[in-house]
Amino acid sequence: MKLRQKLYKKQKYKKRLDKVTMKTRSIDIFCQVIDNFGDIGVCYRLYKELSSLFPETSIRLLLDKTEEFFALCSEYQEISYKTYAEIEAEKESVETAEVIIEAFACEIPDNYLQKAYHNSKLIVNLEYFSAEDWTEDFHLQESILGIGTCRKFFFMPGISKKTGGILTKAYYPNLSLQDFGITREDYDLVGSIFSYEKNFTSLFESLQKIGKRVCLCILGEKSQESVRKSLGNFKRYDRIELKFLPFYSQENYEALIQKCDFNFVRGEDSFARALLTGKPFLWHIYPQENDLHFQKLQSFLEKYCPENKALQNTFFSYNREETDYSYFWEHFKEIREQNEEFRDYIQKHCNLGIKLKQFIENF
Repeated sequence: MKLRQKLYKKQKYKKRLDKVTMKTRSIDIFCQVIDNFGDIGVCYRLYKELSSLFPETSIRLLLDKTEEFFALCSEYQEISYKTYAEIEAEKESVETAEVIIEAFACEIPDNYLQKAYHNSKLIVNLEYFSAEDWTEDFHLQESILGIGTCRKFFFMPGISKKTGGILTKAYYPNLSLQDFGITREDYDLVGSIFSYEKNFTSLFESLQKIGKRVCLCILGEKSQESVRKSLGNFKRYDRIELKFLPFYSQENYEALIQKCDFNFVRGEDSFARALLTGKPFLWHIYPQENDLHFQKLQSFLEKYCPENKALQNTFFSYNREETDYSYFWEHFKEIREQNEEFRDYIQKHCNLGIKLKQFIENF
C-alpha cells in the first residue's frame, strides 16, 4: 500500500512538472550580429540551453544576418532560425512568440514588435555580462512599455547569486588534442590564444624564461595577425611552437580549450567558457571609449580574486600594450586551484539557463 502511494505521488509530481514545462508554448530569441561572433555565440548557446530546458516548446533563433551563424554552428540546418528579412516580408501576418528574448537590446523588426505588444506575454531584455554591483539591483526590473498587454523585464548576466548568472551547460564533443593535430606528450604546456589586436612579444619572452616545451594554439584572425606582427612568420620561438589553427565551430572550440592547460580569451562567450574549464586564463576584455572596460574588468576581478592583487595586476597588464606574465607562470598551480573552486561556485549558484527558466515559468 505504501509503495502504491509513493508511486502515485511520484506520478502526480511528474504530471505537475510536465504541466509546468508545457506552460510556455513558444520562445523567440532575437539577435543582431554586430560584434563578429560574440553576440551570435551567446544567442546560439542560449538557443541550445533553452531547447534542452523547454523540450516541448517551439524555440526559434531570429537573426539580422546569417554568415557568422553558419560559420559558428556546424549543424545549422537542424536549428530553427529565421532572418529579419523574412520576418519583415511577412508584414502583418507575422506570428509572434509567447516569450521573446531581446538579446543585448537589439532592434526587433517593427511589424513583429507592434504585434508582440498585444499578442505576446513577456519580453526579456538579456543584457551583456557585467560583474558590477549595480546589476544586482537592476536584475529583473521591469521596463514599462506603455502599450498593449505584453510586459518587459531586464535580465542581467553576472557572477553573483543575485544576478542572472552565465550559461554553464557544456555542448562539446569528446575530442583529444590529437584531433587538433597536437601530440600531448611533445609539450609540457598547451595553451590557446583568442584575442583582439595585441603585442605578444613579452609573452614569448616570458615563456622562454620558464624553460618549458610549450604549444600555443593561435585562433582567430586578429590573434594570428597580432602574433605574426610580434614574431614574424616564424612558427617556433626557442622551445615554443605556434600552431595557427583554422576557424572552428563553437562546439569544437570549446572542446579544444577544455584540453588546453591555459587559455587566453576575449569578449564574452569565450570568457565564460574559460571560466568553466577551471584552468588558468587571462581575459582580453572588449575595449570601450574612455577606458570604461577597465571598470568592468575591475568589478569582475573584485569577485574573482578579491585578495590577490598580483593576479588582478596581471589581468590589467594583459589588457595594456606591454604585459607582465611573470606572476601567471610562477603561480600557475595556485591559479588553477583557485579557478577550479570558482568554477564550482559558478556552476552551483550562477546557472543562467535555470534562472531564466524559473523566471519565465513563474511569470
